[in-house]
Amino acid sequence: MMKKIYYILFLLLAGFCFNSCVSEEEDLFDKSAAERMNEALTKYKAILQDDPQGWVMEFYPSDRSMGGYTYTAKFDNGKVDMTSELSLNSSSGDKWPAGTVVTSYYRVISEQSALLTFDTYNLLFHFFSEPRGSSDVDGYASDYEFVFMEVSEDRIVLKGKKYGNKMVMTKLTESAGSYMQKVLDMQKKMAAVPRMKMVVGGKEYTVSMVGKLLSYTDMKEDSSLENIDMAYIYTPDGINLYEPLTVNGITFQRLVYDDATGAIKATDADVSFPYPTALEQFCGTTSQWYLSFDIAAGTGDMDKELMDLFSNAYAINKSTQYEEFIGWYIGANSAYPGNDTNPYCMGWESNWLGLQVWDVAYGYKMSIIDEASKKISLQSTAPGINYDFYVFLDPIIEYVDAHSPYTVEFDDDQTPTTAKLVSTVDNKVWFSLTKQ
Repeated sequence: MMKKIYYILFLLLAGFCFNSCVSEEEDLFDKSAAERMNEALTKYKAILQDDPQGWVMEFYPSDRSMGGYTYTAKFDNGKVDMTSELSLNSSSGDKWPAGTVVTSYYRVISEQSALLTFDTYNLLFHFFSEPRGSSDVDGYASDYEFVFMEVSEDRIVLKGKKYGNKMVMTKLTESAGSYMQKVLDMQKKMAAVPRMKMVVGGKEYTVSMVGKLLSYTDMKEDSSLENIDMAYIYTPDGINLYEPLTVNGITFQRLVYDDATGAIKATDADVSFPYPTALEQFCGTTSQWYLSFDIAAGTGDMDKELMDLFSNAYAINKSTQYEEFIGWYIGANSAYPGNDTNPYCMGWESNWLGLQVWDVAYGYKMSIIDEASKKISLQSTAPGINYDFYVFLDPIIEYVDAHSPYTVEFDDDQTPTTAKLVSTVDNKVWFSLTKQ
């Protein structure tokens, strides 16, 4: 009898607890999941359309190795007007310069969570996600559908549905055209003179800022070296890193350009990227530095053996491709990132019958060995755009590689426009370059 009383008491208590939990859950979720999702979708749609100027989108494609790209978007009842810092050209000659408005459609939908999807083709935004051929169906492996992570009236944080990159959207306070032009101006100003040093809390680091990627090497507590890459994006007043970065115990993310000194400084930390030396400017150039030559005379601004190698390649190009080289340079790769993965290259311009000029590139890396003696390393990395059709240029690549390192003589140590490279392996090997 006693056991039966305990059993009845237990059931009563269990029932009481169950009813209490249900009551609390009903209080906490007084609407169904479907109702809550519908309310969220309605809210997100309204916020997207609320700003007459639109939104800035900080978009990071692929694995972020290409850095970030600025887009603007004005949303209106399923239609979106986009601009981008991208400049695109088609094989038929059509052009979409940076800032061009391209209209497409978007949706805010529910798929387990709220999504913003740009699921109709937009030339600018789908550039990084569209297939690049039958053997490359993922393109640059980038998202066009995003999960809402954080939403407020003036800031939205999204996460790529497939690849997981974060995209931050902030409300525009000026026209899309005005904002984009400021971004392009800042990019031109900073990229023209890339920084090669980072000073954090008084400690100096050698860095590379190429292709919107901040790269440096740090020493860990166990004395091992760690190579760190951090993507960034240009803003009207400087750059934003993809996420906060901690170096030497100091964390920073937003940096601004100091017009007085030319340095780039963190807004809230003891971090700066000083204005670079002539050698740093050369190794991180965003320009092309051309070698001059006269095929008819068999001369050029280089040593005779290098000129002979080029003359031979010129003759092969003319007899087999029916083309003539009209330009030869070292520096920023004009085909990067759209059609080549090498930010720096040795490049050639090959003219086919006066009807078409083909870009030809072989990736190169220029690194400072010693600032005081102006010594650099110049080494090839990988074939670039169209190079497979011009392998007869290999002897030139091999010759330049074999005679690295080089010392560099500039015409001006502040803003150099000409440079003479002399091999430290054999000082009879040399060539001169002119910035264009």
